[in-house]
Amino acid sequence: MQAANVKTELVDWKVLSGQSDSGKSDELMRHVASLFSLTASHCDDEQLATYDTVMQRLADLVCEDTRSFAAQKICHLENAPHNIIRRFAFDAIKVADPVLRHSPVLTDDDLIELTEANSEDHMVSICTRKSISSVVTDVLVKSGRETVMIKLAANCGADLSEDGQRLLEQAADNDRFLARELANRIADNQRSAPVLSKQASARKHVDLSGVWACIEPMVDEHFYNLSRHSYLARYRFDSSLTKIDKLHMQGFLGNGVLRQFACNDQFADLVCGIAKMTGFPHQIIARMMACLEWDQVLSLFRLQSFSDELVRDVLECGPWMLCLSANQCSAVLKRYRQLSTDEALKIANSWPKTGLILD
Repeated sequence: MQAANVKTELVDWKVLSGQSDSGKSDELMRHVASLFSLTASHCDDEQLATYDTVMQRLADLVCEDTRSFAAQKICHLENAPHNIIRRFAFDAIKVADPVLRHSPVLTDDDLIELTEANSEDHMVSICTRKSISSVVTDVLVKSGRETVMIKLAANCGADLSEDGQRLLEQAADNDRFLARELANRIADNQRSAPVLSKQASARKHVDLSGVWACIEPMVDEHFYNLSRHSYLARYRFDSSLTKIDKLHMQGFLGNGVLRQFACNDQFADLVCGIAKMTGFPHQIIARMMACLEWDQVLSLFRLQSFSDELVRDVLECGPWMLCLSANQCSAVLKRYRQLSTDEALKIANSWPKTGLILD
């Protein structure tokens, strides 16, 4: 979409064309970014494209402080335009930092490209993200930067591959600060290990497609319509389905990606990811994750080998985030740790007879 074709009362086209003084450009960027941060959840695709066009043009005209202000305003938004987020991520660290730390819009490919092309400061910011997949941490570790490796080891939300863990341990032999962070990381992992050792070794996902085939005839059609649901109606599942299909085709869809979605409160993406992995329709998964039938949904999670950390993050995402207290989350997580794979499979095999509770 060309800027000249965008119809909005917010934009002074003399400012966008660079014909006005820089003060007006800075003022407009601050105004547009602030407005977008307040209205993003209600924007359609055309409006998102408008904001993207305007902010990208203004980013070429305004000072670093103003770009930093705009980046801070939009860095947490799930539907912030990808182009402007990337623009800020590759900017000076003062602008890039909030986006690198928080933006759910940046993909693993983006983060890898940023790691390979930018400064150590950019890498350190990436290392502090709430969740980082192993494909990204591998690149960060291989950079060999001392501060980067220490920050990465200190972040329990950073998933390390076997190679990444090995490289960190080798580097820690000559770095007492890195050795200390690795020791703390190992201790944290041991404290959060599942109660049942049998469950700790049960990593194979159970194929649930056959279970769904038996359940499907029992599910009333109205459960597929989320438009009247008091909470689920607000989500755009269509765009999430497209995103998940792409991740699946690229071979990136897995529990690590699901945890990223949960940590960033990307509920629609999380639902569609679980749906793809289980073979259940996304509407059914959404309803299961919007009610409080714990044995039902926890059995689904157990059969997909969700870690305790992933379940904890899922409980702090979407509808459950609004209705569960910290004590209630702890109680649900305790039940999950007690739920064996055999018990979960028994519960799932009963669904074709008993049906699912979806409201």
